Amino acid sequence: MRIFFRRLRPWIEPARRIPAAVAVGLTAVAVVACSSFPVSRAMRIYDSAPYWPAVSSLLDPGTAGPYAPRNYLYAGEHNPRRPEYRASSVAVQTATVDLTAFFTDRPARLLDNVTRPAQYHDRIAERYWGFGAAAVPMNGTVWYPDGPGPFPVVVAVHGNHDPYKNSEFGYDYLGEHLASHGMIFASIDQNFLNGITDGRENDARAALLLYHLHELVRQGRDSSAPLHDLVDETRLAVMGHSRGGEAAVNAAIFNELGIWPDNAAVRFDPPLAIRSVIALAPIEGQYRPAQRALMAEHADFLYLHGSADGDVDVDFASRFLNRPGVSENNFRSGFWVYGANHAYFNTDWVDGVNEFPVPAEFRLTPAEQQRLTRAVVNAFLHVTFGIDPGYREFLEDWRTGRDWLPTTVYATRFRDGRDMPLADFSEDADPRTATAPGWRIGARDFSLWREGMLPGIANGYFFAPEISDRDKQFLHQDSHVVFLRATDNHPGEYRVSGPAVPAGGVRFDIGAHPLDTASADTAERLLDAEIVIELENGDARSYQLTELGSITVTPATFHLLRWSSRYYAPQTVQIRFPEQMNLTGLTFRIPAQPDLEWFIDRIVVIPEGANR
Repeated sequence: MRIFFRRLRPWIEPARRIPAAVAVGLTAVAVVACSSFPVSRAMRIYDSAPYWPAVSSLLDPGTAGPYAPRNYLYAGEHNPRRPEYRASSVAVQTATVDLTAFFTDRPARLLDNVTRPAQYHDRIAERYWGFGAAAVPMNGTVWYPDGPGPFPVVVAVHGNHDPYKNSEFGYDYLGEHLASHGMIFASIDQNFLNGITDGRENDARAALLLYHLHELVRQGRDSSAPLHDLVDETRLAVMGHSRGGEAAVNAAIFNELGIWPDNAAVRFDPPLAIRSVIALAPIEGQYRPAQRALMAEHADFLYLHGSADGDVDVDFASRFLNRPGVSENNFRSGFWVYGANHAYFNTDWVDGVNEFPVPAEFRLTPAEQQRLTRAVVNAFLHVTFGIDPGYREFLEDWRTGRDWLPTTVYATRFRDGRDMPLADFSEDADPRTATAPGWRIGARDFSLWREGMLPGIANGYFFAPEISDRDKQFLHQDSHVVFLRATDNHPGEYRVSGPAVPAGGVRFDIGAHPLDTASADTAERLLDAEIVIELENGDARSYQLTELGSITVTPATFHLLRWSSRYYAPQTVQIRFPEQMNLTGLTFRIPAQPDLEWFIDRIVVIPEGANR
């Protein structure tokens, strides 16, 4: 069913109309049956939290900065279907690029148990667009600060949408905002790659994104261009939305490799200083370099994903975050947001029904979601570009910036390349073994104790309430976790211990999933457990989970295509030590709640000197 609708969706996207009576009727029936709660009720969770950290003293990254934003267009020579890019309207005339290799002589590929056909359809329809794959124009809109440079550069690409409607101008709200904070932002045109391709053009999207970044660097050296002497070539970032999110990741991978992995004769050089990758509600797995699950190793990473996403309805971005290989100089961060919608990241997508919809009471408004995007993306870029590293505290604990964000439920992730895993649950099939040398795991008073792949969502589809075996294998977060279910008589104890390890703190992901999805109150119940830190000198320090994070069972959300669906969305929690200590153990005391299945991932040591 999922594959059927994903293949059907692009055919219906240009119209995107659902009869009002049918939509209202389906919504009314399903909302009664599901356990969703309106976004507005999230304030109850805030009010019930026993502890909140101090609010950050930094300026709200969602408010405008000190620079006046300026804007211009650049374009290729021939755009008969895009009058916005006629020669008289653009400040810079760009060359065309040859994407022929990405549309010919393609091998059949196996991704997630689905064989992709060997030959792409020609999505650059020359008879309509006026150009073919051999001469693709580079068109884009640029926002930049009115001031002396150099400034860091972000190049963004939209996702799949109606190919006959422009998508690149839908990020003007973000480009104008970042320009006010001293950054150059370009949003590029890839509308001609949209259509019925099932994602099989996503390597071409990535390559074209990388070509645009090279073009912006060239413009910084061009004395006739508006960006002359304004481009900081040592601070570059790529960003994408939906399919563009996967393209942004792959563009960074292509840049690190210097070649296209599917044909090394296609080169990308010289290498660019891509420091950062941002993905807004990205897909993953429609294109994988050389059919491998890779991730850029030498770039920081940020993603945003929402519960009300009726298009990319699984948090695929977590796969990028969870993959190994992040260098010791980089970090990865993710925001799962209850009520965030796929379309609202792009203002040009807001007015149409561009996905299987979620009732309005379970969504953020477009203004709220754009406020969220401005704040989180800007804070991340301030850290990764070295403008103000102090915003890292917000990425590690969103509660310090709660006044900058809409009031809703958040589950955030954080990974640092310097962290040392104690237990990441991926080394073998024995739940008793840990990752760090000499460390072991023990548990007692649990009715369930197992390790396995963390799912993306629970519950099935409107026409098929049970998720198929194939989807259970596909809809995962690319990370093994431990699952724990306490008895109804005693709290359970889960302990990881071993030889003393010097530590500046510990970090882990934790969450719980209700076994009874019809229970209406679980989403508003703050999760609590006790975490005990054991030290070599015999000391033990105890913490309540509610001290460390505002953590709930993630609320269910009704989609038109589904019954209520519920994400598995763990929260990264960290405990900072006032000084380096020798850690010998970590114990989780889980309450006697047999209606909840807990999951824990990536128990790591924060090394000495990592306190920032």
